[in-house]
Amino acid sequence: MSFQLTRVQMTKLLYALKGESVETPIHIIQEALKTSPFTEEVIPNFLIKASNRKNQLEYGLSTNEIVSLANLCELTSLKSTSIQNWIKRDVKELIGQPELGKKYSIEQAAMLLIVRDLKAIFDFERIRNILTEVFNTLSDRSDDLMSPITFYEIYGSVLESLDTSSGNDITLEKRINSKIKFPSQIISNLTNDQCYTIRRILVTTVLAVLASHIQTRAQTYLNDI
Repeated sequence: MSFQLTRVQMTKLLYALKGESVETPIHIIQEALKTSPFTEEVIPNFLIKASNRKNQLEYGLSTNEIVSLANLCELTSLKSTSIQNWIKRDVKELIGQPELGKKYSIEQAAMLLIVRDLKAIFDFERIRNILTEVFNTLSDRSDDLMSPITFYEIYGSVLESLDTSSGNDITLEKRINSKIKFPSQIISNLTNDQCYTIRRILVTTVLAVLASHIQTRAQTYLNDI
């Protein structure tokens, strides 16, 4: 793949696939490719198919399509075998059964992206404990304190706006905290304790992604020597 999306761009793509955006998936890819020649060959076929829908219904994803989607995002690599193992064993209760016939919903795909980011430094037991605080019954979206896409969108926005070039660890955590903005329709339904818990988990997730990013940069630097 000759291009990668930021997590903010990936969020836009998720909303488009869910049928909750005026933009089509291809339009979002085009926006990301402004500095590169645009050819349909670089776009996964399922995104082209989703863009040509006649309706605004949610587009269900196969496991292979989720892998393809995840690998469009910067610092996010997945393999089909990993997804299969995660869904069948490691995070079975996080994901649940396919919600759209034999296909997985966009919220389920977002949950897998979150798990992938946390997996950079946490084991699956810790990930399940962390995410239970936000999503309660992990396979039931109706009792979530916020949707997986919203959660992904918040920390993706923080990552995109964060300058990590200076400051110590405590200062970094404070800066991450200061950049977390809850949508007004979400914040009105949360208690102070719930906001505090979710905020701490969002900071944890951002730090996990940054840790993965630093590891990747170190490995790339070493490979170039």
